[in-house]
Amino acid sequence: MQVSRFIRLALTCMAWLPLVAIADTSAPGSGFTDPAGVARRPAPADIDPVMRPAAVDTLATLRNRGVLRVGVVPVEPMVMLGNDGALMGYSVDIARKLAVDLGVKVEFIQSSWPNVISDLLERRFDLIASGLWITAPRALVVNFTSPTAVEGVYLIAGKKKAARLNTQADFNRPGVTIAIYAGAAQEALAQRAFPKATLIQVQDDPLNQVLGGFSHAALVPSLTPQVVVNAAPDKLKLALASPVGTTSAAIAVRKGDPDFLSFLNTWLALQAEQGWLQERKDHWFAMSNWIK
Repeated sequence: MQVSRFIRLALTCMAWLPLVAIADTSAPGSGFTDPAGVARRPAPADIDPVMRPAAVDTLATLRNRGVLRVGVVPVEPMVMLGNDGALMGYSVDIARKLAVDLGVKVEFIQSSWPNVISDLLERRFDLIASGLWITAPRALVVNFTSPTAVEGVYLIAGKKKAARLNTQADFNRPGVTIAIYAGAAQEALAQRAFPKATLIQVQDDPLNQVLGGFSHAALVPSLTPQVVVNAAPDKLKLALASPVGTTSAAIAVRKGDPDFLSFLNTWLALQAEQGWLQERKDHWFAMSNWIK
C-alpha cells in the first residue's frame, strides 16, 4: 500500500511536466523557454560592447602614497592665497579635513580652468576641489560628488556703461551686451533670461569685458556677489539683487572607481550631518571673515 501511494504521486507529478518551463542552455543569457511555445526573438544588431579597463583603487593608492593630491584653481572664496602665501578658502578646508580623515598629508597642485579636467585625467592629482561647476559635458568625462555648494548666478554690470539699466527688462533689450563663460551652463540661462540682448562668449573671466567697457554686464556665479562688486566699487554694480539662476559646485574625480566616489559622498554626507560643512560655509561666505 505504501508503494502504490508513491507510484500515484509520481504519476501525478509527471502529468504536470508539459506545463513546466524547461531550462534552455543553448545560448548565453537564455533563461527558460516559454511553455506556450513562443520563439525567442533574435538579438538586435549592435556594435561590440565597450569593456572597462582594470579599475584603479584610488583609496588604496593614495594611502600607500601617504598624500592626497588636490587640483585647485584660484577663485574666491573657494581657493585663495593668504597674506602668508598659504592657500585658504572653503574648498581648501574641505580638502584638508578630507586628508586628515584619510590619515594622509595633502598636496595642492594649481591648475587653470581650461586645463584642470585634463590634468585630472592625466593623473596629476586625485581630485578637483575648487568649486568646479557641475555640467553635463563635464559629467561625460569625470564623476561629480554630491554638491558641496550651490552658487547664485548674478548679473553684475558696469557702473558707467549700464548707468541707466536697473531692471531685468532694461538688460533684456537689443543693443545690450552681456558677457558669459563660453560653453558654460550660464549660456542657456542667459538665453532664457535675456533673449533680446547680445551674448558675448569669452574664455576668461567675463567680468573683464565689463571692466574694459566692452559689455554692459556679465553673468557671474558667486556665493558672495557683493564681494565681487567691492573688488572694483567704482566700476561695478550689482545689477539685480536676486540671482538670475543657480549653479552647483562639487568635487570631481576620474571615472572608473565607484568605491572612491561612494566614499567621498558618504564623507560629505557625514560632514553635513555633523554641521561642519555649514560652519565652513558660514565662515567663508560671510565676507567679513576673510576680506582684509
